[in-house]
Amino acid sequence: MKKKILNKKIIYGYVRCEKKTCVNKYKPLKVPKILIGKQKCQICKNIMKKEDSKQIDAVYKLYDKSKPKVIDYVFKNFNIKKFNKIIDSYKEGMVDDFCHLILKCVDKYNPKYIRTGDEHEDDETIFLEYLGELLKTGVFFLQFKKYFKVEKYFDSIVVEDTLWNEAYILFNKIDKKYRLILAHYGAHPGQDHIELISTKKKFDLNETLKELNNYNQQYHDIDKENPLKLKGKRELLNAPDFKVCKPFKLFDAFHVAKNLEY
Repeated sequence: MKKKILNKKIIYGYVRCEKKTCVNKYKPLKVPKILIGKQKCQICKNIMKKEDSKQIDAVYKLYDKSKPKVIDYVFKNFNIKKFNKIIDSYKEGMVDDFCHLILKCVDKYNPKYIRTGDEHEDDETIFLEYLGELLKTGVFFLQFKKYFKVEKYFDSIVVEDTLWNEAYILFNKIDKKYRLILAHYGAHPGQDHIELISTKKKFDLNETLKELNNYNQQYHDIDKENPLKLKGKRELLNAPDFKVCKPFKLFDAFHVAKNLEY
């Protein structure tokens, strides 16, 4: 007589990657209970942590397409007329400063409504990091092609992976003005800032390059004032001139920020 084989019911649980630099961070994954504590993240290979049911419900809301997202609210309620009134009051500041200027132009925007349902993160900080990248690259304005056009992109890499500058010419189709916006990148995000270099009625490529290279003069001045020596040779910043480049791309590393609910 053949023995009846009983199929054991597999019990599942949830895990998530908690490595902050991972693009897969905090995204829940359903796995057999036997793999909890052993399952590795497919992106960074970090051992994923167990997730309890209360938290998992909140985190899954991030990926619920039926819920309104913060960035969608910002795009939908961005007030172009208000932006045109206040943009020239901005000169330079940290990336968050420019973000806050943009958010002043979003009708009825209130940061207290931003939520991840995750106690591990500062919800507004996550969103500002994402918005800052959209602004530094000019990608934000490409959402409003009826009103804006990025005429040209420029870059100058002073020290590879440590110090570089990017810029773009933003043409406003309403006031017919060209604004030269520069993003300075330091060794870490806390050193990044955005400057409005100039606002003009006409765009001239040679004149724009001259303006940008004048900005780089500060690095040549540092070379003259503080010459460093390395193995008998002068090590200079020797900032290269700006050059026209391809449109800047936004790295797909903002899964949580893109899905923040409002």
